[in-house]
Amino acid sequence: MDMLEEIKSRTSIDIDRMIKRLELELKTKECVRTETDECIRTEKDECIEFESADVQELMQYCIFDTMLIILDVTHLRRIDGHLYSTWVAMAKDYWFLNKYDVLLLSEEERQKREEMKVKSIVIGDTTTTFADTSSQVEINGITYNMGTIDFSKNFLLEKYKKDLYRHRKLRW
Repeated sequence: MDMLEEIKSRTSIDIDRMIKRLELELKTKECVRTETDECIRTEKDECIEFESADVQELMQYCIFDTMLIILDVTHLRRIDGHLYSTWVAMAKDYWFLNKYDVLLLSEEERQKREEMKVKSIVIGDTTTTFADTSSQVEINGITYNMGTIDFSKNFLLEKYKKDLYRHRKLRW
């Protein structure tokens, strides 16, 4: 049984639709294809498409790993629709924590992302301090320093504990 079939067997949620939503929200596609197969450019001059197999595989890893976390914490056998939004949010966080987004960037975009940012400016004596942003990741508007969080499931558990515990089933 491959990974996608196993995911589908453990949930009542439409996984194909979930993957499309994640691709859209994570901006894994640079252009949108219409029904006539025309490419609509999105904010970029050229139409670049990533290898869809690579993106699909990475997306399946995110969904599968977060599914295991959800099932482990909630003690459920299947994930139902009540956990859909939590699952999507966890998959997005997992995507960024494992830096899958950086893998899909061109070399030029990687360099732009690693540029220094201004940390503080003092007007009196004109002092400017720059912050090294190469060790930071931004998730849902919050900037995390990579040295301060553990990139394991513990981070996701702590962040989504309240949402997951509402659906938790007691084990004896």
